[in-house]
Amino acid sequence: MASLLLSHFMNVEARNSALCYLSYRPAAELLEFAQQLAEDAIQYGVEIFIMVDDNNFNVSAINASSNVRLLQISREKCLRHNYHKAINTGGTWQYITSWDKALLYFCALNQNYSFVWFLEEDVFIPSVQAFRSLHELYSNTTDLIVPRHELNLIGSDGLWLWIMASGKFLPPWACSMANAVGFSRRMLIAMDQFVQWLGEVPFHEFFFNTLAVQLNFTIVTPTELNTIEYAKVFFYKDIREQPNNMWHPIKDFPKGKKWRTSLVNETSQHNNTFDLTNLEMLCHGNQTMTSIKQHLKDLFVRFEISKSNFSSNVRRLWRQRFSDLAEECQKRNVSKEIISFVIKLADHAYKLPEPPVPELVRIKSANHIRLEREINEMKQAIYQFSSNSSAVTELRKQATDLIKKLTVEIRQEIVEEEKLRKFN
Repeated sequence: MASLLLSHFMNVEARNSALCYLSYRPAAELLEFAQQLAEDAIQYGVEIFIMVDDNNFNVSAINASSNVRLLQISREKCLRHNYHKAINTGGTWQYITSWDKALLYFCALNQNYSFVWFLEEDVFIPSVQAFRSLHELYSNTTDLIVPRHELNLIGSDGLWLWIMASGKFLPPWACSMANAVGFSRRMLIAMDQFVQWLGEVPFHEFFFNTLAVQLNFTIVTPTELNTIEYAKVFFYKDIREQPNNMWHPIKDFPKGKKWRTSLVNETSQHNNTFDLTNLEMLCHGNQTMTSIKQHLKDLFVRFEISKSNFSSNVRRLWRQRFSDLAEECQKRNVSKEIISFVIKLADHAYKLPEPPVPELVRIKSANHIRLEREINEMKQAIYQFSSNSSAVTELRKQATDLIKKLTVEIRQEIVEEEKLRKFN
């Protein structure tokens, strides 16, 4: 099925990148930081937007710089373009939020950006430098940047919200928290094409990862996003130890502003150098075990504070140096704790893309091939229509039913092939 889509995503060209905050009504502190981002981002080609969900909110009354663009899109326009239900977890109501509006805008209405970030308004970025470092490190080589990448290889729908993926995607499925996400232009194009055949936006926490997996796109889960949580309390101590991370949820905007000011004052006092001397000493066994844990923590914090000052190329070189050191430590039979720490530093310097998912079914049954062909034909038929007529609604229903049938077939094939492997 991926082959039906892939030909549309080659040689995609666009200009600058963009960052879009998703907000119901933007707070003054959000507007202020968005302006700071916009001023800094001029030098590296990122434009700043805020999608305002409340269409009764008077954006013209906001004293915002021309560098920050406030957007509003009507509910009717979203429905007309099939953009609804992106964060709906059940029911038939055509649920529309700033997620649907931002996806519509950057997938279909404004295609001038090579890479686009979506950030919910309660995602805290400690500094403009933290965002710049993350963007420059990954945006040129990645299709999807997400906090996590959890696979559901056989499409098991008994846990979490996986039942919502049934009839929309064949296995494998994948999911992530999605409060801070980055998309390449070809990923945005692929999402729009998927929305047009389905008639709605699938639930965002499995939509992005699953589509990227099935198209064999590049997925990265940077360590800077590992503090994107569903519900967790963070303190200033956490932020100052990892000042280049994004943090969610932080809904106290005045507190976030205060933290940024404190970080600026502290940063001016930091020694932003980092070398391997101390780590090499550990690898050569020149430390007692009682001092190692605190020593490792101090090294980690020092690297986390320093790394945004390194260029993208230097970050990649640090990964290689850490990887080489981990290999040397293994040869010397150094403790697993130290080796794990060095490998952790390698990921914090530069996170490699997620490995591709191997083909689940090597020998397809005749029924599998028939269902796959019928699904592709059904989708092609849907793409021929320019409006949501009753005929399109019926075609979508038939395609959904076929996907469910093929999912069952794939699960059975996976079980049979696993039995055969064990037998052999």
